[in-house]
Amino acid sequence: MRFFFLVICPLMLTAHIAAAQACTQIGQTPQSAFPICGTKELKQASVPLCAGRKINMPSCRDAVPPTEFTDRNPFWYKFTCYQAGTLGFTITPNDLSDDYDWQLFDVTGRNLDEVYTNPGIQVAGNWSEIEGLTGANNTGTRLMNCEGRAYPKWSSMPTLQVGHDYLLLVSHFTNTQSGYELAFGGGSAVITDPKPGEFTRAAYRCLNNRITVKFNKLFRCNTLAANGSDFLIAGTNAVVTSAAGVNCGNGFDMDSVVLTLDRPLPAGNYTLQVKTGSDGNTLLDACDNPIAAGRSIAINVPVPQAVPFDRIAPVGCKPDMIRVLLSDAVRCSSVAADGSDFRITGTGPAVAVVAAGTKCSGQLTDTIDLLLNGPVYLEGNYRIDLIRGADGNTLISECGVETALGQMVPFTTKDTVNATFNNRVRLDCVYDTIFLHHDGAHGVNTWNWSFEDGDTRTEQSPVKVYTVFGQKTATLKVSNGVCEAEHTENILLDNTLIAAFTIGTPVLCPLDLATFTNESTGNITGHRWDFGFGPGTRLVTPQPFRFPMTARDQVYQVRLIVTDNLQCEDTAVHTLKTVPSCRVAVPTAFTPNNDGVNDFLYPLNGYKTADLLFRVFARNGQLVFESRNWAQKWDGKINGSPAPVGTYAWVLEYTDTELGERVFQKGVATLLR
Repeated sequence: MRFFFLVICPLMLTAHIAAAQACTQIGQTPQSAFPICGTKELKQASVPLCAGRKINMPSCRDAVPPTEFTDRNPFWYKFTCYQAGTLGFTITPNDLSDDYDWQLFDVTGRNLDEVYTNPGIQVAGNWSEIEGLTGANNTGTRLMNCEGRAYPKWSSMPTLQVGHDYLLLVSHFTNTQSGYELAFGGGSAVITDPKPGEFTRAAYRCLNNRITVKFNKLFRCNTLAANGSDFLIAGTNAVVTSAAGVNCGNGFDMDSVVLTLDRPLPAGNYTLQVKTGSDGNTLLDACDNPIAAGRSIAINVPVPQAVPFDRIAPVGCKPDMIRVLLSDAVRCSSVAADGSDFRITGTGPAVAVVAAGTKCSGQLTDTIDLLLNGPVYLEGNYRIDLIRGADGNTLISECGVETALGQMVPFTTKDTVNATFNNRVRLDCVYDTIFLHHDGAHGVNTWNWSFEDGDTRTEQSPVKVYTVFGQKTATLKVSNGVCEAEHTENILLDNTLIAAFTIGTPVLCPLDLATFTNESTGNITGHRWDFGFGPGTRLVTPQPFRFPMTARDQVYQVRLIVTDNLQCEDTAVHTLKTVPSCRVAVPTAFTPNNDGVNDFLYPLNGYKTADLLFRVFARNGQLVFESRNWAQKWDGKINGSPAPVGTYAWVLEYTDTELGERVFQKGVATLLR
């Protein structure tokens, strides 16, 4: 049915999409939906063809083959639930071989375009491939029927919530223009507005002699007589000459009407009444219920007043525009575009208005933007005087009353500010201190400091203390209540002192010399080396040093103390060991009895080896131990159990790091207990 045969016949799909038109006719979009009366049957004689838009239907995403759901050749209908209950309805095609689909959405408080993107507002639907009648009744077994002939044409009746607004999509999948009938019934919900029609407000607008009217409910646009004969005004000879429904250009109903009179209304009290118009009716709602003839609302037309010039928007920093705020609207045509209705004088730098801009709606504006001849950077006291401009008038109200001369509004400007600050650094061994200060010039009264470590301050002259030195960042934001500025400086605390060195090797074999590399940083003025033997040295980098060799391993602590130009000190320590032999050898016997003497079998003295591999085999050739670390030792166990007393073969290979040669050795060792 709505399978597009994306694989089987792509050329057909391409041709169909190219030929289809966008759905733009009234009633074919959610925004221009038909209003529904629950007691009336709607008849659509024909359906305009259009391509439609894709609807996100995750509840039907598993359709096979994949299906794209669209409001194809649609009409949309809107209604409100006035009594909660179930909704039943029937769509009867004029041609029973046609396939119609539908989807119901709850659009309460929603952007109507969400029907295409938001699955959360989908209430019920039916996209079955079966031709003929469809809808919602008590034979339905599920709220949503997806694509395919396996789904029935009837869905169960959804439950509506009182006060909620709904949209019903009727989509004509069969690509013909044959229409249908839509009838509601079988459910318990009430979707017919029970309220009688009433005025809610009406106001006279003297510009163009119009009355704007608001009703308590929606009425059909086509029941409004364009000549205004549905209305009369009691208490005057003025006659309504035309009536226009608000938003009737792209919809079927309206709740507001604009009436045009043949003459102005003088100040006084009037009554606007509804009567039967030249079209034979008053205004009718979707169910043909009228607003009763004789319904009325009072209209008070006050004595026209001038609009005062007495307020402007707050003036910001470096203003190049002043915004005039009016308590009521004036005619846009009364505002001279060159700004000559206004003059600025004051104690600060000379300022002139060079243009005036208006934001007009219906030929009226309540906001005027005065463009200045340049930004005002300095502090000053000013006043804006209203004068008669180059157009020969001041400001003229909607009702034609000119604002009197002599009105003015004072304002002040503030100096621009500078956030540049001073800093002074005091260095010490443990604590470094930064003294910061802003001069407070140009009326600055707030200071907001922030530092690289997240610390913040609000005083004018903060003191910042560090125990970790190096590069620091200080940012200051200042304000005088109007103008703001920001400044950042990087401050180097260059007394970081770190004692550091490396040793050539942590283990010294006989005849080896100890070497040291000094990696200390800072403003260093002195070094003291202590080798744990001998007198030490004060050289930056010591000469190679020979430690004494003994018959046993010996450990020495090598210490470097550095001093900087502030007489601060830091110390680094490394441990170094001397060994009596570095000749690699494997014992010929060992006794794993945990007496602390010769308990393990391993390569001795592997200090100058690399890529080592040591293996031990039983007499039957079984590998009982393997290690790639010479200090990892065989404890005389096989799979956790003590190995039998006897002879075991071993194989050792490694690279001699001093000579750069690969060495291979093998032998036997006796396990004794």
